Amino acid sequence: MKLRCLFLALLGCASAGSPSMFGEITSPNYPQVYPNNAVESWNIEVPEGYGIRLYFTHLDIEPSENCEYDYLQIIIGTEVQQAYCGRHVLGSAGFPQEKFYDTTHMTLSFRSDFSNQERYTGFAAYYMAADVDECDGHHDPCSHFCNNYIGGFFCSCPPEYELQDDQSTCGVNCSGGLYTDQRGQISSPGYPSPYPENSRCEYKVVLESGYQVILSFKAQDFDIEAPEDGSCIYDSLTIKAKGKKFGPYCGKTPPPRIETGSHEVDIEFITDSGGDNKGWKIYYSEDAIPCPADAFDHSILHPQKNKYVFKDMVTVKCEEGYEIVSGKKRLPSFRSKCQGDGTWSDKHLKCKPVDCGEPEPLVNGDVKFTLTTYGAKAVYFCKTEYYTLKGDDTYYCSMNGLWITSNKDSELPKCTAVCGKTSLSQGSRIFGGSKADAGWFPWVVRVDLVTNIGGGSLISDQWVVTAAHVLTENANPTIQVGNVDFQKAVDVQAKKVILHPDWDVNVEKRTDYNNDIALIQLARRIELDDCIYPVCLPDKSEPDRPAINEVGYVAGWGKTEKRAKTKYLQFVSIPLRDLEYCKKIVPKTYTVTSNMMCAGGDGFDSCDGDSGGPFMFEDLKNREYKRLYLGGIVSWGIECGKYGMYTKVQNYLDWIEKTIEEVENGEKDEEPLEPQRICTKAK
Repeated sequence: MKLRCLFLALLGCASAGSPSMFGEITSPNYPQVYPNNAVESWNIEVPEGYGIRLYFTHLDIEPSENCEYDYLQIIIGTEVQQAYCGRHVLGSAGFPQEKFYDTTHMTLSFRSDFSNQERYTGFAAYYMAADVDECDGHHDPCSHFCNNYIGGFFCSCPPEYELQDDQSTCGVNCSGGLYTDQRGQISSPGYPSPYPENSRCEYKVVLESGYQVILSFKAQDFDIEAPEDGSCIYDSLTIKAKGKKFGPYCGKTPPPRIETGSHEVDIEFITDSGGDNKGWKIYYSEDAIPCPADAFDHSILHPQKNKYVFKDMVTVKCEEGYEIVSGKKRLPSFRSKCQGDGTWSDKHLKCKPVDCGEPEPLVNGDVKFTLTTYGAKAVYFCKTEYYTLKGDDTYYCSMNGLWITSNKDSELPKCTAVCGKTSLSQGSRIFGGSKADAGWFPWVVRVDLVTNIGGGSLISDQWVVTAAHVLTENANPTIQVGNVDFQKAVDVQAKKVILHPDWDVNVEKRTDYNNDIALIQLARRIELDDCIYPVCLPDKSEPDRPAINEVGYVAGWGKTEKRAKTKYLQFVSIPLRDLEYCKKIVPKTYTVTSNMMCAGGDGFDSCDGDSGGPFMFEDLKNREYKRLYLGGIVSWGIECGKYGMYTKVQNYLDWIEKTIEEVENGEKDEEPLEPQRICTKAK
């Protein structure tokens, strides 16, 4: 089998896929009539370095205009070079002449239509591989000398030139020059004689790290071939240093002085096949590598200089509004050194905008802000009219990353409840009193006990003040709020009950009500609204208020002259009495102290079930609207309708304030619950 293939190859009939030196191609059924609807093609391939010579010995194909019906096409690539049809006799004027095609690949495509009435017999053609003369001047494959041989060619060079890697270009080997002296000169090959063509010359300058290479040129030492447009597409000189590229340069105008910024510089000179220019000379020297005037964006260097060079030391700070951040640390400044590569040390540090983060939220309030960076403004406000902002409302993001006021205070304002507002215009009575309307005393709460009831006063959105004796045996009371009709009120739960530390709880038959005051912390804050908001506490700056004979109001759901308990909140206006006078009419077994107030008489008084409720007085300093403050807490009495005793709230303001602050500070890390809504408004 191998011998047969070898024999066929010598005849030009190579195996499938291999280039052939010659061959014959005939139409289907040749020399008989070719069939109708025939479609057939032949791919011709000859070896590299050859073209295809094609000639016919027979051509008999049905004629038609532009060979529409039957035809034989000669195709090179995707283009049809020639189409043949008609009946031609060998040697006649119309018979195709032998033709050479400068290609190694060709396709012959034959097609017949549905009819062949005159019995056309097709074609017979022969092809052979013909040598191509690559050196005939049309191809120009070599830069200097071209040498042809059958099936190929090779290039050669004149003396002093070498054939380059592309095997077609001749050039001078002018690369590999290394310059390490502090200063010197570099020139093109043979300068000032014309430089060689088709060359690529590479030079390298390497100085000590920390010093940059300075390149200078002179007009008389620069002459590189260039087209009129100055594009340097013929010959060019290019400088490369530290990722930067200078050039390419050409023509007769030398480049300006070049500060490369690097101690390593590569010089590349490329020439083409033409030109007669003398070339160039470069003068190089060294200079300490400069560092930029800032270490990074928004930095400030001290001391300030026009130029910083290798080994200079500076202190780096940030512009106003920026700070140096290293990990999680903020640095006021750091020391940096100009390094040999022209950069400052500690490049990982940056000046970042001071960011105060989002302003802290307020309980019962909110804050408006757009930015959180240095100089940004945040404005606090309370959510509803039932709170008032205590403290500054405007804060600014400061350089130390804190939100502060214009007075440099970082403590947040507070939304404190609007207190003591009442729509009460004229009073009447409790024991001997009258029903209170909604909005008169919206802070009064009903304390529902296991065996009794009591009263209390809301002094914030989460705290109720009442009498200690009401809670002595009732540590978990239910508080009813939001309506003068307690049956329509909303039940809220207590979280903590705190009796005054000096209240004596271990008493069987009580005659000493000194320090009869307690606080109840509600389980959830209350959403203040028109049906519920707190009463004011006394003003510390007015210890003598209320005055003797000043009239105040007492309110509660306790016993009246007609009923043991009342469904609706009752109130009465009673005068404050002189405590010394009340001491004289109270049995000697009862203790009366300066922590107590005495009021009532003439059939108007608080009574059973009113304990813990408020004894309220009008704030005479506030003229904007009528406001009541809590002067006393219903504590004890000898007989309903006569004089009653009240805990004097003025004496316990510090304890109230301190106790609430300690409890709430201890709960700062707790997830706050949503405020409980009490009021229901008509739709």
